[in-house]
Amino acid sequence: MLAATILFSLIMGITGWYFFGTFEFDPALFMEYPGVFKFLQSIQTVLIFIVPAMIAAKLFWPESLDGLAGEGKISLNLLLASGVTMALSQYFIVWTGVVNSHIVLPESWSVLTEWIERTEKEAMELTKALIQYNSSAGFFLNIIIIALLPAMGEEWIFRGHVQRYFSEWFKNIHVAIFLTAFIFSAMHLQFMTFLPRFFLGIILGYLFYLGGNLWYAVAGHFTNNFLALMVMRHHAPDVGPDMSLPDIHFSAGVVISALAVVAMLFLISRVKHGERSRGG
Repeated sequence: MLAATILFSLIMGITGWYFFGTFEFDPALFMEYPGVFKFLQSIQTVLIFIVPAMIAAKLFWPESLDGLAGEGKISLNLLLASGVTMALSQYFIVWTGVVNSHIVLPESWSVLTEWIERTEKEAMELTKALIQYNSSAGFFLNIIIIALLPAMGEEWIFRGHVQRYFSEWFKNIHVAIFLTAFIFSAMHLQFMTFLPRFFLGIILGYLFYLGGNLWYAVAGHFTNNFLALMVMRHHAPDVGPDMSLPDIHFSAGVVISALAVVAMLFLISRVKHGERSRGG
């Protein structure tokens, strides 16, 4: 992944020089040329996540890439249940984002605060460029670039590899899931969305563990990304310049959303247990 990051930085620099005549990363340029940014986003996901995950799977499970996915055949019912679980979590996830946004760092950390504000602003500008489309083909391309590829790449790395390694090292799957979720969120380098991404990682970790197959986590991750894409696109005219949605306060809806996730995870575990009992 480190080697791929260095290679991608080189590709991004060459692309910037070719299209814009500069090696410097300027989000404003990508706002004017969203197609270039979408190209780079696709290359980044494939190079930094998908390719390293496949190489590592080939090294550690040389018999086939099936070893990365997990046990047994993929169940369509559990795939759908994974998507439903993630859809039901959205109200709770958004509320954690509101909680996150109200966290204030000490004044002595002003340098870090300025860096966070600057990177968040750049991320929002790039997101605006990324979700733009002018045709049906552009819409489906967005689904692939924003929802599908990141779901596959990030789950193959974090749940498929990192969570498994931690589970072996600590001999405790719950520690592995929470620690992987922490790293998953931290590596995005977006403090203002740390909590929602952390809880997202926890849900995805349990989808993989309880379902027994990595594709259930991929399905959940895809659902989250797809719903976020739809919300951002639909509400873009109604939100502020930072694309933030109105506050969601703690309420019965937040509790119901969280309990619904727990119930769905329990249901998935029972269905999987039944499949194992039948030898499926």
